[in-house]
Amino acid sequence: MLKNLGYVGTYHDNNISVNVLLENPIDYGLEPTALVFSITLKAKNDSVLQPEDFTFYIMDETDRLYNTQAIPNPTSSIEAAPDDEPVRQPDMLIHTDFQHEFLFQDLRIAFYYRPYMKISIIKLKH
Repeated sequence: MLKNLGYVGTYHDNNISVNVLLENPIDYGLEPTALVFSITLKAKNDSVLQPEDFTFYIMDETDRLYNTQAIPNPTSSIEAAPDDEPVRQPDMLIHTDFQHEFLFQDLRIAFYYRPYMKISIIKLKH
């Protein structure tokens, strides 16, 4: 699974920005077989985005959605060296057990944002 680290994707519109990054599950105290993504949420008009307003799914190549579990305000075991930049703190993690149906050639993250009442798709790049 570690060889797949580096998958990243972003959704932007006039109001919000959602960034997704594949993470090492061990850094967050999760099972090594978990598929874990960190989520960073930003509002463009200085309002605060609530993680509770989002539901995230993993989408495979056949557009099938898989449920994920959310962890708000996660804590990482990674510590920055004194001369390094601060370690990034995501707003939430989403995770699920790895399934063989997940093909990494076209893996995507879909999310439902309650105020928009629609599902948006984030294509992941390596």
